Parts: sequence; structure tokens; C-alpha cells
Amino acid sequence: ACMLGKQAPKQLSLPVYNVALGVDPASVGGVLALGRLWDAFTDPFVGHWTDRARSRWGRRKPFLFVGSILTGFFFAAMWFLPRGWSESAYLAYFACTSFLFYLALTVYSVPWYAMGYELAKSYDERTSLMAYPSALGPVAQIAVSWLYAITQLSVFSDTLEGVRYVGAGAGVLLVLFGLMPVWLVKEDPLAAPPTSAATKQERPPGLAKGVRDSFANRPFLALTVAFTFVMIGSSLVSGLGFYVHTYCLYAGDTKAAGVLSGWVGTASLLTTMICTPAASWLARRFGKKEIFCAGIAWATVRMALLWSLIDPAHPYFMLVNAVMLGVEQASIFMLCHAMIADVCDVDELRHGVRREGLFGAIYAWVFKTGIAMSFAISGYILGAVGFDRSLGGAQPAATLQAMKAAYCVAPAALYLAALAMMRGYDLDKRRMGEVSRGLAERKTARSAA
Repeated sequence: ACMLGKQAPKQLSLPVYNVALGVDPASVGGVLALGRLWDAFTDPFVGHWTDRARSRWGRRKPFLFVGSILTGFFFAAMWFLPRGWSESAYLAYFACTSFLFYLALTVYSVPWYAMGYELAKSYDERTSLMAYPSALGPVAQIAVSWLYAITQLSVFSDTLEGVRYVGAGAGVLLVLFGLMPVWLVKEDPLAAPPTSAATKQERPPGLAKGVRDSFANRPFLALTVAFTFVMIGSSLVSGLGFYVHTYCLYAGDTKAAGVLSGWVGTASLLTTMICTPAASWLARRFGKKEIFCAGIAWATVRMALLWSLIDPAHPYFMLVNAVMLGVEQASIFMLCHAMIADVCDVDELRHGVRREGLFGAIYAWVFKTGIAMSFAISGYILGAVGFDRSLGGAQPAATLQAMKAAYCVAPAALYLAALAMMRGYDLDKRRMGEVSRGLAERKTARSAA
């Protein structure tokens, strides 16, 4: 549910609102950017709220229940588009529904990540645990890769009709899968209603202090900024990928490009699922930071090779890039969350409280702001390179070359910046062992008191 909610809007928005409905791509990118900024702005508030929540159902589950239902409803609404509206009316509708959708997604995703951080207690166990969403999450992302291709099926009269059915179906899936943690996951005991003054004192302090503490945590800041650079680069590729496939490879044939995008997404995500156990083993053997950085270095090399793979005579060369992408995804996304859980232990040792919700939210706040920038940049890149929707497949050669350059070079530069930032992350197995012993000693002392 979380992967579907995060990936589907950016997969569908430009093909539907720009190519099918004629809305300016820079405006569509701007709405996506503002939606993600709004999402990022609300994350710390929801994270702090869920850390402090105490109910008979736990801290996280009430948020997950409400958030999953609202997320599914507003996702379907985003694509239930009337016919015959003006460009400005479509843009306003997209803005309103996307803002409501991202607010609902925040209510769901922030406690969902926090619940995951709480489940495993040791350094290596966290790596093993995070391998599961890394291996299974791509199932939803594979489905997302095919969403636009499904809207192009001949059973639908046009893209507008297709996206209504696709949006409604995806909305139902968001609700069904989103409710699974509510019914099937047992929360951490800390989530139980307070029964004594000692328990009540475990509530985290105010939001402002929590934000200051998180930004003063050097490993957390280094990891968050590095991952943000990776996400900006990945989102630039995602936003421009449809146009590269459609216009650089297939001269404007949206149906052929949709099928290629589906196979590219499927190949990369199947590779992620296959490689995740190996990445988890390597991280336990050599360390999380080392394998995380190796994944980023691999991504940089991949972008350098991508230029030669964008070949109109052989469009399915892009599957080579897709397989390479799957290898890096198996390490980067899994290990980032495992390392955030380690950061929460360091914070507890320093300040005496558990704040998984807040740390997860601030981490999301930073990288979502970066993603918002990439959405806006994608739309402006299309204008800057001279893309003209009315020309269809007859785009100037200079436009196609510039589009191809933006697609390859900008992400590589961001990945190199991410590697530089990781020099500030110093939590290895030895250091986390010391932190765990410190927490155990404090717990023993409190029990004795």
C-alpha cells in the first residue's frame, strides 16, 4: 500500500494530465512538487503526534486505519476526471485532490514506517527485517509500472476512461493492503495505555525540541541528506522516463512506450526482489554503510552507461539498465531504513525517549522536499529543452539530445554528492553494540529503581 501510494501519482500524472489532457508539463510538475512539499510539511506533526499517542488500540494503529481508507478514496478521486474541462480547471482539480491524497498518505505512511522501526531490536536483525519490505514492496511497484499501459488498452475508449478504472482499482487495493498491519501486526508494548506515572513520563518532549535534537544528530543528518540526493536523482529519471521512452525511442508512440515502461519497471523490480537476500547478507557481513555506499557507486556507473543504451534501433536495450537499477535498489532502499532504526537507538541513549515516528517523519520531510524539487525540475526541463506536445513524434533532434542528457547526467552528479555526504555517517556494528549495552544498563537501573 505504501509503495503504491508513493509511486503511482508520479507514474500517471504527466502522461494523463499533460499528454492526454494538454495541461502544461511545468504546471503539472509544479502541482506534484507542491503536493510533496505539503506532504513533507505535515510529516513531523503526524510523527510527533503518533509518538505521543496512547490508546487502547496502540500508538500507530488508529492512524493506519483512518489513513488507509482516506488514501484509497482520494487516490481514486485524483483520476476520476470529467470531460470537456479547460486546462486551468483540470490543473485546479489535480491540485485539490493531490493535496488531500498526500495528507491522507502522511497519516498512513508515517506510523507505518515507525511501526517497522520498532519491530527489530538489534543491529543485524534490523537488516534482516527490512529485507522483507525491500523484497515484497516491488510487487506493488511492478503493478505501478503497468498502470499507464493498462489505461491504453483497447477496451477503454480513451486514456480518460482507462485512468478512471485504473484509479478506482488502485484505490481499492490501497485500502485492502493498507489495513493489513492494523489486523495482523502486534505493536511494541510501549504503545499500550499508560498504567503508571513512570509510563506517562516516557512521552517524548515537544515537537520543536525533537526537531532540534534530530538535526543535531550527525549520522542521521548525513544519512538523510545522502538519501535525499539519491531520491532526487531517481525521481528525475522517473519523471523524464516516459518522455525518453515515448519520444527518444518510439517517435511519439505512447502505447509502445507504455509497454516498454511496464517491462522496464518489471525487470528492475524483479531484480530487486532476487538481489535483496544477497544485499542483506552482504550488509551483515561487511556493514550497512559499506553496502549502502556500494549501491550508490553502482548507480553512478549505471547512469554513465545509460547514454549508450538509449538507442531507437534497439529500445529494449533499456532492460539492461533496468536490471542494473534493480541491483542498486536492493541495497539502497532497504539499508536506509535499517540505519534509521539504529539512529533511533542513539537518540534514546542521549535523550531517554523513543521517537521512531518523529525521526522517520523528519527523514521523510527532507527527502520529500527533494522529490518535490525534482518534480518541478522535470516539468521545467521539458520546457527548457524545447519539448512541444503538439509536435508529437516530430520533436527536433536537439530537443531529444538535450532530454537524453538531462536524463543521464543530472542523476549521476546527485549520486556522487550522496557518496560525499555519507562520510558523516559513523554508526557501525561496534558502535551500535556500545549503544545497545548502554540502553540495557539504563533499563536495568530503571527496573531496580
